[in-house]
Amino acid sequence: MRYNRISIVLDELGIDQKDLAKLLSVSKDTVSRWCRNENQPSIAVFYKIASMLQIDVFRLLEPLKFSNTNQLSELEKLLEEKKKAKERKLSPPKKKKGKSARK
Repeated sequence: MRYNRISIVLDELGIDQKDLAKLLSVSKDTVSRWCRNENQPSIAVFYKIASMLQIDVFRLLEPLKFSNTNQLSELEKLLEEKKKAKERKLSPPKKKKGKSARK
């Protein structure tokens, strides 16, 4: 599975892997592994590459594709649960009814 488009973008821009490696101060083998999607650079490095190439960082990333709708619906459920949990944490506690303080 391909996660990044570094190789494609480098080809489009006519830049060699060794040139990118020099710019980033990493080995040519590291860039090669990124281009073959064997390893992935950190998010900070993705942004650094995008900045150096003067492109949007999203151009370096492969769009996420779900193999089936069950995966998507599971993700949606998870996100909804997290949203509700966050809302519960942010809402003020409810006052208890019944007993009132007497002076």
